[in-house]
Amino acid sequence: MAKYPLTSLINPATLNLVINSDPFMDKQAAKRQPTISLEKFPTARGLGVCTLKDKIYLFFHSNKGDKDFFEVAYSVDGLNFEKETRTAFIAKPKSTKEDIAKTSNYNFYKFADDFLLTYKRTEGKKETIEKAWVENFNDDWMYEGPFINFKGTGVIVGDFVNDKNFYMYGGSESVFLYSSRNLVEWHKGKEVLAPRDGSFDGGSLEVSFTLVTEKGILVLYNSKVDGRYATGVALFDLDDPSHLLWRAKEPLWVTPQEQKNKLTPIGTTLLNGQIISYWQTKTEGIYAAVFALFKASDGHKSKDVSLRLKRVSHNPIISPRAHNSWEAFNTFNPAAIYYQGKVHILYRAQGHDYVSVVGYATSSDGIHVDERLDRPIYVPSQGFDTNSNLHPEDLSFFYISGGGYGGVEDPRITKIDDKFYLTYVAFDGVSPPRIALTSISEDNFLNRRWLWERPVLISPPEIVDKSAVIFPEKINGKYVIMHRIYPDILIDFVDSLNFNGRTWLKGEYRISPRSDHWDSRKIGAGAPPIKTKHGWLLIYQSVGEQDSSRYKIGAMLLDLKDPTKVLYRSQSPILEPEAHYENNGFKAGVVYPCGAVVIDDTLYVYYGGADSYVCVATANLEEFLQELMHSEVARLNEPVFEQLF
Repeated sequence: MAKYPLTSLINPATLNLVINSDPFMDKQAAKRQPTISLEKFPTARGLGVCTLKDKIYLFFHSNKGDKDFFEVAYSVDGLNFEKETRTAFIAKPKSTKEDIAKTSNYNFYKFADDFLLTYKRTEGKKETIEKAWVENFNDDWMYEGPFINFKGTGVIVGDFVNDKNFYMYGGSESVFLYSSRNLVEWHKGKEVLAPRDGSFDGGSLEVSFTLVTEKGILVLYNSKVDGRYATGVALFDLDDPSHLLWRAKEPLWVTPQEQKNKLTPIGTTLLNGQIISYWQTKTEGIYAAVFALFKASDGHKSKDVSLRLKRVSHNPIISPRAHNSWEAFNTFNPAAIYYQGKVHILYRAQGHDYVSVVGYATSSDGIHVDERLDRPIYVPSQGFDTNSNLHPEDLSFFYISGGGYGGVEDPRITKIDDKFYLTYVAFDGVSPPRIALTSISEDNFLNRRWLWERPVLISPPEIVDKSAVIFPEKINGKYVIMHRIYPDILIDFVDSLNFNGRTWLKGEYRISPRSDHWDSRKIGAGAPPIKTKHGWLLIYQSVGEQDSSRYKIGAMLLDLKDPTKVLYRSQSPILEPEAHYENNGFKAGVVYPCGAVVIDDTLYVYYGGADSYVCVATANLEEFLQELMHSEVARLNEPVFEQLF
């Protein structure tokens, strides 16, 4: 073979990239069916993957009776595969074939006009790495012999030659750098990565993927600790591939707890700027974990993923003021809307009488408060949101909410046409809290004439119903309202927002907690959904059974035409109560969102901290959405098997 540069079959779209993914992603989404149904084909086993001409090829081993099959499926998106009609094999001398059942860990490369395949062969306790070649990728592979004599895994650095050497990162316990002039004789260099005691990568390290970038050689590796794999990432110097530039302190991904001791890695590849890692289960099929790629200047900060909201340094932006009796105790749970160059913040406030009202402030940059009124803009006025004869000792602790015993709680605001609609929790201190709706004209709102329409209850009596948000536009000719009856988010489609006080929301559709996730106990809509090109972005709040005393914030992306359909959902909280103003207040351990806006390219989420303060956290909107869409572990669709047997 001629000595031409080696090219990995991953077709990097750009070289100025580093990995950025959700390091706390811990659970699979289970939205799709397995690639290979192991109920139908119990011996189907993934061998390896590669990308060629904008398609991912998945090689897998299947068996029926005493026959082994070396099969190929392909995908244009990495998740939906179709079976190819051809059956591949590795031809060995004397007209024999490689025993596919003894092979695993396939890696594919392009060398000059030929393709190189390296794979692991295991016979009893003996483990070797072999190689095979093919001129046409659609032909059968020709076995050539041993590739290198070591146990473990090795991945060549594609499209990279330095000082006339090719390089490979590999090994079994630790990662070593190997070099070769001809891809035949390999020389072992120094150890470049070792397990880190007490860290996610404290077990043996197995390299799964390499990528040449402008900043260095990116190396992904897997480490198994306590039955669960974690994927780590490191960057090496282009001029000296043995020199480690940085190594992430947090994993890119951790296998789900419910798949402990059940997953094994198949392979990793790159498609359209996304790294996709494939995993085999013993009983279900093949899963894919997708890692988004983003431009970044400091790769060592890859743990600071965009799916995590970033608190602003100015927090809290609104705190209680002693000189105003109505907001002297708590100011929290803010509604927010961006209109005519300002963020209008409508926050829940309490004085020492424990009655909730709504205060008002504005911000031109979304963070610093420019103006804050000295009087509330909305106060309880109906029998269902106040009780003048009630005394603190009469408080019904069964229904207590945020420390109040009456008033207007947790407002949310939405503008539709020329009206602003305000939903809130109406509480009289005795009856179950219910949802109330009022509105105000655009003219009155902007000119500070707080002439609100008479509020009306819209949720059914004798049922605790909270967290109501209205979508900012009709969908399929209907207004859409989300609300919460424990433990679910309920969704209603209504013809009109003019409720008469005798008809109620029905809760026609629901989004439920996930029993095996961080949001396992109860969930509620936070801010009114934001329309994006990818779907409706819903910021929501949740309490999990595992951490039942703390409120956390998550995100969902809903279908634009059918918001009952959840397209993506954060695998871990996007914000948890960690700051002092989220733990030192009326109720420790609370981050509770009621408003979110987009200014330019930035998402601002407004939330209450510790039931005492108004706070805000931000993220780049597009990066946040990309992370949300790529932070799941998805089961893959079943390929076409009609021609398998």
